[in-house]
Amino acid sequence: MNIVMVSVDYKSAKIEGREKFSFTTNKVREAVRNIKATPLVRGAVLISTCNRTELYLSCEEECEINPVELLCREANVNHMDMPDIFNIKYNEDAINHVMEVACGLRSMILCEDQIITQVKTAAQIAREEKATDSILETLFRLAATCGKKAKTKVKVRAVPTSVADQAICMLEDKYGIKNKKILVIGNGEMGRICSSKLVEKGADVTVTLRTYKYGVNIVPFGCKTIPYDEREKIIPNMNMIISATASPHYTITKDMLKIINNDLILVDLAVPRDIDSEIEGKDFITCYNIDSLAKGEELNNVEAIKKIREIIQEEEEQFFKWYNIHLCQSQINGIKNVITKRVSGGLDIDYEDDLSFEILEKAVHKTIDICLRSIKDELTPEFLENMKYQMTKKQGDKR
Repeated sequence: MNIVMVSVDYKSAKIEGREKFSFTTNKVREAVRNIKATPLVRGAVLISTCNRTELYLSCEEECEINPVELLCREANVNHMDMPDIFNIKYNEDAINHVMEVACGLRSMILCEDQIITQVKTAAQIAREEKATDSILETLFRLAATCGKKAKTKVKVRAVPTSVADQAICMLEDKYGIKNKKILVIGNGEMGRICSSKLVEKGADVTVTLRTYKYGVNIVPFGCKTIPYDEREKIIPNMNMIISATASPHYTITKDMLKIINNDLILVDLAVPRDIDSEIEGKDFITCYNIDSLAKGEELNNVEAIKKIREIIQEEEEQFFKWYNIHLCQSQINGIKNVITKRVSGGLDIDYEDDLSFEILEKAVHKTIDICLRSIKDELTPEFLENMKYQMTKKQGDKR
């Protein structure tokens, strides 16, 4: 096993650093294809969210690859120019890390709702691009299972379930939301979450739309709409603006706010950022970005975190049991072939009858799987190799 992981997250890098490593879905697809084509790399999975970018590699045993160089190459960043923002882990530590990520223990919002889907999506993209291998495939499947178990079995105390929730809680606590005029730029998942919750709390919400999709309800109930290109017209009338898009360009620029002479709250939930950083400090304007919302909840959930770590340990054990079988697979296949030949040699089977031999082969293989499953924790390649040797010795050989 040679698993290596490199991470850039909200703990190691400010948003200015993280946005250099933000990948769109299409860029993730391109990156994992390129990385999989790298010599000695068996598989690659890339997670890219607003709070983290993580590259997981499964490599040949003797490979000593630098994951930072690969990540920087795909992000079009010179790794020699980057500060020390990278966290690298290997094998058991990398396995534990992805389990903790899937459970939300490493999220800005403790045990957030979206992370399980993000982990599953990363694995699915790698699978679709034929960039993963059986080791990463199994690891990410068990990580997603781990996240689901943690979510259903452990109660986390009074924590917002997403960055959008955290933003709205902050706005409500500091400024109040009811009857406030709020523009939400972006109608993706995070934008819709914001819009829906703001309406629930009594805000007057307007949502920007780039296109109208007839027959599909893409606008949360109770929201007004405005074409994205006309957003600048209504900015002077707003009390707050929340931007959460995947746009490569600023959705709010400094020039758009030249005539602002009333208090305006700007909340940028995007990575890379939607709102021009030069706006910060302008008269009447208060700016928040995703890093401003970080709030530790660990002290209120010590027991919950302990229970989640127990679930993680169980899933890690499942992975190592699977990996042990994976290591032994070539020996197991050899034993199956030997026993199939010996059994068929003592039966009156027409070898030209493919169906008869196929039925026999399946029966033998299934029986061996059942037998080995009962001793799977004790299996080693050496043990199985010796078993195969004993089976292939001539019957008269008593050694």
